[in-house]
Amino acid sequence: MDIPEPVLEADKALYSLLQRVAFSRHLNPSNGRKARLAFEAGSHSPPFSYVPLDDPDGLRRALDNAEPPRDHPAGVLVGRCVDGIRRLVDALDHRTPEAFDAMNSAADWYPDASLLSTRFEAARPTEPLSVRAGQLIDHFECAFIARQMHDWSIEQDEVMSARVLVDSAKRVVRVNPKAHFRDSDLVRLVVHEIDVHARRATNGETQPLWCFVTGLPGSLATEEGLAMLAEETSGTSSPGVLARQSHVVWAIDQARHLGFRELYEALCERVSKGLAWGICQRVKRGLAHPEEPGVYAKDSVYLAGRMRVKQWLDDGGDITHLYVGKVGIDDPVSEWLDQGWIQKRPVPALWST
Repeated sequence: MDIPEPVLEADKALYSLLQRVAFSRHLNPSNGRKARLAFEAGSHSPPFSYVPLDDPDGLRRALDNAEPPRDHPAGVLVGRCVDGIRRLVDALDHRTPEAFDAMNSAADWYPDASLLSTRFEAARPTEPLSVRAGQLIDHFECAFIARQMHDWSIEQDEVMSARVLVDSAKRVVRVNPKAHFRDSDLVRLVVHEIDVHARRATNGETQPLWCFVTGLPGSLATEEGLAMLAEETSGTSSPGVLARQSHVVWAIDQARHLGFRELYEALCERVSKGLAWGICQRVKRGLAHPEEPGVYAKDSVYLAGRMRVKQWLDDGGDITHLYVGKVGIDDPVSEWLDQGWIQKRPVPALWST
């Protein structure tokens, strides 16, 4: 499939924007610890503060300039990626429930009844959180060297809700320097972050569009679901992780109608206070007024993606198709391979065991 030059230019412009802007730094609270202390001291809602999104109107103009012609299949792919980033810019600019709802709805992040009814056996990790971030960073560096992925780097970043985050556009893994980990996390997170997230991005760099690096439209559920299954396949999955993700999904559904305090108290009837806080922070992050109903629903993709990708693989899906880049199980990868538009790329050894 020959890609028109205007589509290639739009794809490159979007990739350039994603290389410049680390949206996670504007999504996650910059004062998470202080906000938690205030909340535990009696504040009705944690007083989250955020790094403001620089020049959102300029970002919108840049996205307008990255608008591709949509009369070609590749233009449709790039255009849908542009649409997704525009909704993210709007959410981080306005920080209202309405702006986040528009993003959640378009991305299909709200859990359905089937997902909400899914149950898993509860279990808790028994290992202590005795591993410091520096040890994990050293382990990541060795893993990248062993995989000959020498163009990736690791940066420390305190403005994160997650302990570890992969920024594919920048070829960077971000690690919260204040986070602690378990011994088993050293292997598990290499599988999750490097053998799925980083490897799919690296493989995507050989394909004709940069969107294969940053993620085709709708690919996020496949991305995170595949990462969870990679942990299971390698035997490194954290005990009780599926049960914890079911609580996250429930919280996302409830947060559409509850403020932070009400959601936290409801979660405390189901999980520990520490886990309740972590879930509430993740599903309420980004919003200017977390005390009001509203939700950032992205975290539903972990459980939803795991269920869908597992079924897809059980039905005969080809794992090599998921490693051509950051694609989703609904993308016609087989057709693209037959057309010679994209090429197969290396698959981590964990999938051959």
